[in-house]
Amino acid sequence: MNINRENHTQYAFFILFLSLISISISYFMFSALKQNNINLPFYIEIPSPIAIYGLLFCLFEKHLWKYSIFKKLGIIIGDDLNGKWTGTVRSSYDKFEKNYSANFNIKQSATQIKINGLFNNSKSTSIHENFGKSEIDNEVALFYFFRNEPNYDAKETMAMHEGVVKLIYNKTEDTLVGYYYSGRDRNNHGTINVRRVK
Repeated sequence: MNINRENHTQYAFFILFLSLISISISYFMFSALKQNNINLPFYIEIPSPIAIYGLLFCLFEKHLWKYSIFKKLGIIIGDDLNGKWTGTVRSSYDKFEKNYSANFNIKQSATQIKINGLFNNSKSTSIHENFGKSEIDNEVALFYFFRNEPNYDAKETMAMHEGVVKLIYNKTEDTLVGYYYSGRDRNNHGTINVRRVK
């Protein structure tokens, strides 16, 4: 998601601002009807501030967050990564000798992101995701834990496992580049390089 210790203050002020806007819109509608002596029938009500807030937040959650103004204000941290990505993965399992195909499907909103991966012999899904600034290079990166499940015809040495990924988005080239580590039984690590195809 796009909310963490780096932007929670800005996000809280944004929610407060959205609440005030909702109250103002509701009051304006009520005043306009009253000044024009318009009496609505009992089955039609003026939208409450809560209803207006819900509508505005839904618009922000699904669509408006993509506008650059929200990133400039610090409300949103990560870029829009929605889409299908394709590229390669290299692994310490074979000492980085081969390139394996990697396909990611990323679905993202203002507060959520889900990453599903499809590889030569397995598939994965993210189980905890967030954007954050790397303490090493100060770049915004996508960090997530994943669960990987091998295909039914994969090698016997492959087993279900979990791991962690760090990906950095290159806006100019529209690529995600980073690395992964699969822990415990496998202890493998590797690199990921994918480009958005749509």
